[in-house]
Formats: sequence, C-alpha cells, structure tokens
Amino acid sequence: MKNYPKIITVLLLLLPFTLWAQSEIDLEQVYRQLDEAISNTDNYIQEREQRILKYRTALEVTQDPDGQYQLCRRLYDEFQPYMNDSAIYYIDRCISLAEKMGDHARAEQCQLQLAFQCTESGMYHEAMDILQGIDETKISDAQNRQKYYSTLSHLYTELGYYCKVPRLQREYYANGDRYRALIDTAVCSRDEALQIKEMQCFSAGDAKGALQFSDMRLKQVKEGSHEYAIVAFYRYLDYILMGDSVQARYWVTQSALSDVKNAIMDQGALWELANMLMADGDVDRAYFYIHFAWQCANKFNTVKRNNQISPVLTSISDNYEATLQRANRQLLTMVVVASLLAALFLAILFYSNSQRKKLARARNELSDSNKQLAQLNGQLSELNSQLGETNIKLNESNRVKDEYVGRFIHLCSFYIDRLDEVRKRVNKMVKGKDLDALYKFTEGNELRDQNLNKLFEMFDSTFLHLFPNFVNDFNALLSPESRITLEDPSILNTDLRIFALIRLGIEDSSRIAEFLHYSVNTIYNYRARVKNGALGDRDTFETQVKSIGM
Repeated sequence: MKNYPKIITVLLLLLPFTLWAQSEIDLEQVYRQLDEAISNTDNYIQEREQRILKYRTALEVTQDPDGQYQLCRRLYDEFQPYMNDSAIYYIDRCISLAEKMGDHARAEQCQLQLAFQCTESGMYHEAMDILQGIDETKISDAQNRQKYYSTLSHLYTELGYYCKVPRLQREYYANGDRYRALIDTAVCSRDEALQIKEMQCFSAGDAKGALQFSDMRLKQVKEGSHEYAIVAFYRYLDYILMGDSVQARYWVTQSALSDVKNAIMDQGALWELANMLMADGDVDRAYFYIHFAWQCANKFNTVKRNNQISPVLTSISDNYEATLQRANRQLLTMVVVASLLAALFLAILFYSNSQRKKLARARNELSDSNKQLAQLNGQLSELNSQLGETNIKLNESNRVKDEYVGRFIHLCSFYIDRLDEVRKRVNKMVKGKDLDALYKFTEGNELRDQNLNKLFEMFDSTFLHLFPNFVNDFNALLSPESRITLEDPSILNTDLRIFALIRLGIEDSSRIAEFLHYSVNTIYNYRARVKNGALGDRDTFETQVKSIGM
C-alpha cells in the first residue's frame, strides 16, 4: 500500500477532537468485523502459503526461462505485501531471467519494481543506486518511463519526509514534485491515471474532486480485494482532508479489513487506525490492533514500518503501566484488609482459648473444634503469606522491561480477581462459621499450580516474542548430541527457561531457583549439565548466551 506519512500526520493533527455525531455508519460493527478477521488470520495466511507453495513447486520443475520468469513474477506478486525479503529475491531473479532472455524491456520493468519495493521498505540507498543505474535516455518502453518517474517521485518524497536537514528536505520534495510533473497519465493504466488525478486534487486541498476520482476507482475493484484496500486507504485520506472523521474511520477500517483477509503483512491501514483509536482513548482496542500490526511488520521485515509502530506501542505501554500502578494500590489495600481480618481472627481465637479454660467441663466436647480452628489458623496464615509474596512479585514487575509490561498486565489483573474471590469466600465462610467448607477450600495447591503454569506460559510467550530465534541460536552453541528439541515450539523446557532468565540478566542461581520453584542445587546442576554440552569453552558459554539476539 502506498505511503504518504507527512500528509497523514499533518491532517491528523488538524482533525477536531469532538464527539462523533450519530451516523448511518455503525463503526462498532465494522470494528467487530475486523476483530473477527484478525481471529481468522491463520486461515488467510494458509491460503497465501498454499499459492506460494504451488508456484514454488512449479518453478522447481520448469526449465523454460520464460516459464521461470512468469512463475518468479507470480511469486513476487505474492510476496510483495507479505514478506519483503522474499519479494526482493524473486523480483531480482526476474531481472536475471529477463537479461538472460535478452528482454531489455522486462528487465528494465523489474528493476523499477525492485527500486519501488526498496523504497516502500525504507531501503532508500539501495533504491537510489538502482535508479541511478538506469539510463533515462535509453528507456524505450513508455510505461517503463512513467514507472521510472513515479518511482523517483515516490523515493524523493519519502527522503524528504524522513530527512532532518531543512535544506536537503526542501530539495528532496522539489525533486519529488519535478518527477511527478513528468508523469503522462495518458500512458498509465486507467487506475494509475485516476490515482494520480486523485492525489493531485488531494495535494491541492480539493477533497470533493479527490473523492470523485476515488468513486471511479472504487467501481473498478472487487470489494475485499487487495486493490480495494488500496482504494479504501486513499478514500480515508480524502475524508480526513474533508474533516469527516466517521467516514475516515470507516474507510481506514475497510482497508485494514481487506488487508487482513488477503494476508497483507504491510499493515499501514491498521497502524493508522490504532493511532486514531489511541487518540480517542480506546487503549485496549488500540493495543490489540497495534500488537497485531507489530506481528505482521515483523513477518514483513522492514525497519521502516517497525519504526512507525514503536512510538504507538510505547504510548500504549505507558498507559498500561499507569493502570498497573493503580492495580497495585488496590491490591495493597486488599492486603491491609486481609491483615485486619487475620488480626480479628487472632483476637477471636484468644477469646476462645480464655473461655475454654473457664469451661473445662466442656473441654472434651470442644476438643475437635479447637483442632480445626488451629488448622484453619495455620492455613489462613499461609494464605496471607502467599498474598504477601504475590504483592512483592507484582511490585517487582514494575521494573521489568517495557516490552514485558503489556504482556503481563492481564496476569496481574487475573491475580487480583482471584485474590478478591478468595477473600470474599474466606470472609463469608468465617462469618458463617462454616469451618468444614473453609478447610476443604484451602486444603490443596490447585490454585498455586494454576497460577504457576499461567506465569510460565506468559513468560515463554513473551520471551519467544522478544527472541523468536533463541532456541535455534541456543542449540547452535551446543554439540549435536546435546541440542534441545521441544515438543511444542511455544513452550520452553526447564533448561531453556534457566538460560532465558540468564539472557535477560538474571544470573544468580538462587533468583532463578525462586522463579522456577526449584532448589539452588538443582539449578546449579542444570546449568552445569548444559554447559558440559557446549561446542566451545564452557566458561564463556553463558556470556555467549547473553549475546543471543544482539
């Protein structure tokens, strides 16, 4: 999808911060459609992967250079919005095949496409080198000439936006305008011509004129297609220029919806929508969308899109950190209340003991009750200790890296809800003097085990998100017979968890043992056993582990 970041930023700043008026468009319904599409994204990706596999299989058995060219071109079309590195590989292979066949026009066309792909992915130096290697005077194909001008215009516009030197920025923008003026719309395809006219009206501030050309483009594309997503994104820009925030949100959501259904990993529209929702105060939905856009950007693999998403993720992380602090204060209040209840219980116990001395004749009858009360007191003390430990863990979570805050916040909220349920149930049982039910409720460790498994699951998911190649890089440091194979790639075993903590800077065996609920000697033995399988010097093994992902 083409990118006009400077125009978008200026227009969003000018957008009025007012409540949405009632409209025929139900934005919540459109958002729900987008949410449902995101939940089914694996199916859309599988469809694209199947097409890619079909073309790759055909390419392996095709010997004809022209047939190989056609298949590489189809693979490029599949990878262009899906995986940047692979797209560049196949369009570069198209260039080699076209040159091998002596087809100068097609080789030239692919070189221009490669330059445009490099520009879209932020590889401006590479794009400039490619374009400077093309002799403008020797471009014989009319469409290639227009593509040459449009690619140069797009490249200089991008350079102008990211340039921090005012003099060079003005020069880049001037070059972009100069090459745009050289484009002959009569030679371009109908959609390209309408798109250029739409953007000319847009640049001139004529929103109505831009929408007229957008209406023409909309009639030419199939709803839900990738082309529809592009047209919808331009309509979003037009409605921002017009000041219609409801229509703007509708069309940027339609663009994002089509991108998701077509397994597009260059999620420009979704990033824009997350920005708007963040400005509206809808932090949860903004986080959900920007997190999905971040995952897509990682798959598409361009620094440019990651740099655009990072500030939004930081802003959302700050909001979640503030929410976490409020939750911690609430939890502290609950701990104080629980302590008061425990003190009250101790007072009642003391009174009960004094009464027991006065009622010696009833000692045998009350013996069983006293034992149960003593056991209950011990269990409540243990529960209070668990609450204190949970509070310490939650306070320590404030110092975790920013990347962990967003992933662990809902786990803290889960603990608060569970602790509140425990407090209410214990309080109700104590007031009702239902000691048997209270004993059964506090007898086992099921609650502890569930919380521990949830913690490990979240730790594994977060760590593998931050270091997706950790397992492979870790195994590369080990001898073949010592390498670790996981049954479930998303779940780490104990060996990997220990060294994952070391990678995060937690080297003390006692701290690792406390986190994993093992003894210090067990952790030491795990570390020693793994280091014995190192390919190189075992004394530098942990230093090498700490360098993974850098």
